Amino acid sequence: MNAQDELNQIESTLHHLEQERLTATRQMGTQSGQLRQLADKFAQTLQQTSEQIATQLDRLTKLADDSQKTSDDLDAGIASDQQAIDEPPDFDGQIQALQERIDDINRTTIPNHQQELQPLLTEQKDQRHQQSLLQDKMQGIVAEENRIAIKIRKAKNLEEMIAVTAEQQGSIDSLRGQREDLTNQIGQIQATLHDGQAAIDAVNKKIEAARDQVKTWDTQRSQLQEAKRRRPAQVARLKQQIASLEKQKEQVNRTAQAIDDQHQQARDVQNTLSEQLATIQPLLNVLSKDVAGMETIPNIPQAAPRVSSAGSAPSAPPLHAAPLTAPTPAQQPAPQTKVRPAALVFPMLPRDPAQAAILRGVVGRLLQAGEQSVHLYTTAYEEEDSARLLQLLGNEQPQSLAWTNMYTALRQTKQPAAAPAKLNLQPDWHTQGTPDNATVEYLDRQNNLMARVQYRSNGSVRMVTYFNLPGNAQRRDFWDAAGHVAVTQSINANTGRVTNENFYRVDGSVVLIKEYGTDAEHIHVLDEQRNVIQELASDVELAAWWLSQILPADGQLITEADPLLVLNKALQARTDMTLVPILTPESTPQAWAEILGGDLAIQTAYVSDPNLLAAARTTLPETDIETL
Repeated sequence: MNAQDELNQIESTLHHLEQERLTATRQMGTQSGQLRQLADKFAQTLQQTSEQIATQLDRLTKLADDSQKTSDDLDAGIASDQQAIDEPPDFDGQIQALQERIDDINRTTIPNHQQELQPLLTEQKDQRHQQSLLQDKMQGIVAEENRIAIKIRKAKNLEEMIAVTAEQQGSIDSLRGQREDLTNQIGQIQATLHDGQAAIDAVNKKIEAARDQVKTWDTQRSQLQEAKRRRPAQVARLKQQIASLEKQKEQVNRTAQAIDDQHQQARDVQNTLSEQLATIQPLLNVLSKDVAGMETIPNIPQAAPRVSSAGSAPSAPPLHAAPLTAPTPAQQPAPQTKVRPAALVFPMLPRDPAQAAILRGVVGRLLQAGEQSVHLYTTAYEEEDSARLLQLLGNEQPQSLAWTNMYTALRQTKQPAAAPAKLNLQPDWHTQGTPDNATVEYLDRQNNLMARVQYRSNGSVRMVTYFNLPGNAQRRDFWDAAGHVAVTQSINANTGRVTNENFYRVDGSVVLIKEYGTDAEHIHVLDEQRNVIQELASDVELAAWWLSQILPADGQLITEADPLLVLNKALQARTDMTLVPILTPESTPQAWAEILGGDLAIQTAYVSDPNLLAAARTTLPETDIETL
């Protein structure tokens, strides 16, 4: 129930109470024989009316607090959006600064490193030439040694071999010395070449690092240029959002004023009751003395002072007039039945009218049963949008409404959040817009589609799809509202099928791995140390396992009649829960009874279509069937 409905109900109640007061007042003027009875009835009416007005004042105070909080939230949203418009990023300055850094590296840093490299290359070339000359000499010495060895081997006998060896001994010793000297020189040159190459590699690394820095800054510059291009559209969206928020605030202000008016009206009625009781007090005292066998009426507390229209004093307590007859036992409050926690499970927030009607119908039934707290659980991947949920429910809104999405819950961690993600774009890519103005496509120099980025209405990235050169999607990243990659999909470029998905916590650790085969699915749930804590074979099993872990104890599980979910072993182990299925034309009562076959006891069920009511009651005669 929204604030306006509350006000209408309060206004109707106040009018009814005022009519009762006037009726009781008129009755005081009837025959004297009825005065005592009428005075007693009027005192009781005053008592009941005062208590009801006090309750209404409490409700009005809560409505006023809620209205003020809503107004403050709207002011904060308007101020934030206006600040985003009034204080735009300095795109030109940042782009110019990046360009100056890029120019400085291209004009100074890289040429300086190249100049530093030139003498090293020249020295390396000279050393290689010197090494070549020494190696040529070495080959000459080796050839001479081979010639002497051949001459010795050609000796006819040992005496001649000894004589030839003695004759060539001087040459042999000289050649050996020259060879050793050349070997040392070649070794020194090789060491010099090694050191020179290391110096060349170090300079080349500096040049490569400078070029990588240029690429990084060039990518940042392209992103800033793209953000600048999208700035007018973003400003337009912000202005539209501000206009919408201002309209909402006007409505809230009107409601707040109506609440104040009703609050003052309730105080006026309460003051009138106090005055009325003070007026009839002497009559009550006289009547109590004149009635035989009755004790003198006890003193009645002084009536509460009237609060002026500008006053801010707290509400006066309920007025308690003593009875004119013998005291009657105090009315005992009716025993309160503990309402079991209501867990409402849907795959995802309804989008079609029929599903939305089912959601509203179930919440309405829970409110009629006295359940003011409802917890909605959704098990498909979607971002939680409480505003859309409240819009779906309309007037059927419990005082305490919570919504938990399975994937949002699984991604939470006590670890610090990771840094926001960055787009993986190349500096030579260029952009082209799309008709929806919320998607930007990136193309390479040959105009091949390489990436497609989809943005939310507030300008943050929602999804990025990367393509290979033939133009087929090969990876898709889903970003959350805080700028973290929530899901990464790997895609078979030939078939277009998703082969696996990784789901990440907000700190970047993997929480879910899904692998899709041709006819099977494998799901692994990981803890924060990357240990597999659960293996599952389908999304239904994952949902059942998660629900079995998170649903409150001793509660109601209200869900559409999906036997694969509710008959899962994980949920069947929760014997403390009561299942309340929602039967729809897609899951007829006959099929439901056949599937369960007595495996699951059902005490209560809802039907979404009145036409199913008779069939459901026939099929499930021992089940309490209610239509939504």
